[in-house]
Amino acid sequence: MNIIECAEQHLLSAAELFNDYRIFYEQESDLPACYAFIRDNVEKKRSRLLLLLDPAGKAVGFSQLYPSYCSISMKPYYYLSDLYVDRSCRQKGYARFLMQAVTEQFAAEGAQRLTLDTATSNKIAQHLYESLGYEQEQVYITYHQMLKPAG
Repeated sequence: MNIIECAEQHLLSAAELFNDYRIFYEQESDLPACYAFIRDNVEKKRSRLLLLLDPAGKAVGFSQLYPSYCSISMKPYYYLSDLYVDRSCRQKGYARFLMQAVTEQFAAEGAQRLTLDTATSNKIAQHLYESLGYEQEQVYITYHQMLKPAG
């Protein structure tokens, strides 16, 4: 297995995986929109998208992280927004390999932490994250307000 940063030549593979990821979270399939979203994120450097390649060099998973800063520590951190491994590659250690590579890479770059969310129903992901040393938030409460488009 190998981890690479998504570049222009990988956009279609990344978009296909991203589309599958969205379907997993009960969204409609929309490959053109996924491609445009991934392309914009990569081109504008809004996110860091790491692709997991199987031994044959095929993209079989990805993680997408967004940079941010912690005011209290005055240090950068990354929000791991998306993690996905193709169904055919699950239960083979691919997600663990990807998470360990992400952790090592961003620690080496000086990030203070990685932060992530997962669905309360996604027990497999919760088990993976906890086995890698992630701790469930106990101090802060997160709030969301869904905004309505203007006009």
